[in-house]
Amino acid sequence: MRFYPEGAFDQSECTGCGICEKVCPTGAIEIQNGYPFFKIGKCIACGHCGVYCPANCFGLERIPFPEDICSSEKYLKLLEARRSIRYFKTIIPSEEEISNLLSVLSQSPTGVNRQRITVRVVMGSEAVEGLLKPVKRLLRILDYTGISFLIGKLTGMSGYLRKLREGSDVIFREAPVVLFFHVPRSNITGRTDGVIAASTVMHHAVTFGYGTLWNGIAEKLYQLFPSWHSSDTKGTRLTAVLCMGYPEITPEWKAPLRDYMIKWC
Repeated sequence: MRFYPEGAFDQSECTGCGICEKVCPTGAIEIQNGYPFFKIGKCIACGHCGVYCPANCFGLERIPFPEDICSSEKYLKLLEARRSIRYFKTIIPSEEEISNLLSVLSQSPTGVNRQRITVRVVMGSEAVEGLLKPVKRLLRILDYTGISFLIGKLTGMSGYLRKLREGSDVIFREAPVVLFFHVPRSNITGRTDGVIAASTVMHHAVTFGYGTLWNGIAEKLYQLFPSWHSSDTKGTRLTAVLCMGYPEITPEWKAPLRDYMIKWC
């Protein structure tokens, strides 16, 4: 999927306007003798040169007119329809369905103009139950030492710990799919990139009929359990966890509006 401007460029279509040089975020393009020269070592394959080229020298597909994409009213309806889901049907989406859902990541904005997002997909009740095993093991140790009682009192999570002891999945909510979003540790805007990616997938999931849950608890627990890690994500850091599946219970009404603040500077 990587975009190679030097390979896609058609010099016969070039007018020498220099826009590609202006919009390149890394200075990987320099106009020489009226045509762009590509500094391959600096290119991050963001595609800016192509999408802004008025002559379409890179052979890209035209963007639809804004009115053909989404109106403000439709986008607000999308936001109103999305609620956190904590009860999922046992239906497991196919790998093809998940791949189609995650294809939206190819357009997810990032702070350094390269996607470089890795999503680890855990699917099926057995796989998700496998994530819970080390949690339950740790809880037994904390119960034996009496530390769990103290943790419950200090954090107000005594009820959650009790439900976990009783066998309830209060962490992943028995979701049939759990998505772990990773970004390279070298990304200076890494956490932001991962949160944007997870948000993009979250909104795309609504159009598939899926429900999602932002799982802050799993994100915090991730560092405690090496068995949750994968060699495929070495050199990355976790930025978000989404539980996903078909909702067992769906919202019927719009949620009350919530407060926010705007400060003009």
